[in-house]
Amino acid sequence: MLSVVSLPNYRRLNLQKTNLQNMQNTQNSVMVRVHEIALKGKNRPLFFDQLERNLRQALRGMAVEQVRNRHMGVEITLAPEAPWDEIAKRIKQVFGVVKFYRYHRVTPSMEAIKEFLESELTKLTFSTFRITAKRGNKSFPLTSPEMNQELGAFVQQLTGAKVNLKQAEVNVFVEVLPGEALLYFEETTGPGGLPVGTGGKVAVLLSGGIDSPVAAWRMMKRGCQVLLVHFHSFPLVDGSSREKAIELVELLNLYQFRSTLLLVPFADVQREIILSVPPAYRVVIYRRFMTRIAERLAIEHGAKALVTGESLGQVGSQTLDNLVTVRNAVTMPILSPLIGMDKQEIIGEARHIDTYPISILPDEDCCTLFVPKHPVTRSTPEEVERLEEALDIPALIESAMSQVEIKHFTRDGVSSERSSVGVG
Repeated sequence: MLSVVSLPNYRRLNLQKTNLQNMQNTQNSVMVRVHEIALKGKNRPLFFDQLERNLRQALRGMAVEQVRNRHMGVEITLAPEAPWDEIAKRIKQVFGVVKFYRYHRVTPSMEAIKEFLESELTKLTFSTFRITAKRGNKSFPLTSPEMNQELGAFVQQLTGAKVNLKQAEVNVFVEVLPGEALLYFEETTGPGGLPVGTGGKVAVLLSGGIDSPVAAWRMMKRGCQVLLVHFHSFPLVDGSSREKAIELVELLNLYQFRSTLLLVPFADVQREIILSVPPAYRVVIYRRFMTRIAERLAIEHGAKALVTGESLGQVGSQTLDNLVTVRNAVTMPILSPLIGMDKQEIIGEARHIDTYPISILPDEDCCTLFVPKHPVTRSTPEEVERLEEALDIPALIESAMSQVEIKHFTRDGVSSERSSVGVG
């Protein structure tokens, strides 16, 4: 039989990984660890409870037997038939999770830990290893460094392998807790942040571009439930931006489990602006109308702030003066989580969350329709208000709101309805 040592290095590492996965697959317990949540003091239980609910929602139908708070984390108990790869994928989409791992549980003593390591590590062939021990129970007689030293010497003598703290073939993690010790060999990084549902509700102005989906994702990461609002100019243009918005929300819904998309017809508003407003000012006034309508929809759906994907100075219409002019149209706070990022940073994050391939699909966006070559870059609220006197602002807002299409997203599918907002 061919030994592992005689294999080329890359094949040996792959086989080693398979062996470790086989060891993990014998375990039915998963521990989820957090960071920010642990710093919440007296509010900590609220955050843990929401994280527990979100994990339960994310893992619905995945043969999960129990989800409960334990040891400043959340423990997930799996049935034997649970599909681990899909479960791990879903846990990685739950905000608040910093890392997670499947573990073996033993008696919290050095003798029991060594006995377990001897039974498991002797099944493997490896040349380097690392011990990462953590004493969560301060009454345990050895400190974390002392456990590292003693267990490192034990494994070295047992296997002949050498310690390598940077690129070990086998990582042995040991957590000593009250009443038990957890041992595991792999941990997976989660998205971090705060559980969705702990930060309130916001309304995101979702275009079909690169920036706004990233802004929505960032607000979810800060614990916000996100309501998505998309403005389209169908039938003045084709329906491609609507379809892109739906695809983007389907992807973003993986992070918050239930989402609502409001599709707002903007063609009539845009037509009136084109007829009455000088070309240089049209983009600014488009956006003032969008924020007015979004504010009304946000109030109707219980959101406390608006969110945009604007980045300061990225395009001519996103100057500080123009941002002030647009924000002057509403009283609700407008948050712009990308405001200090450059385009490459935003693209990098869009690639990371997989919205980029959808965002770059060609479409006809209402914001780019009839955009002049030289839009105003230093508008003021006063001059724009004078231009808006030619427009029946209340009537245009009511007309758009009465035609809003609402789409509800869950993991089970999408349902639609028509809005009754603005209908007298």
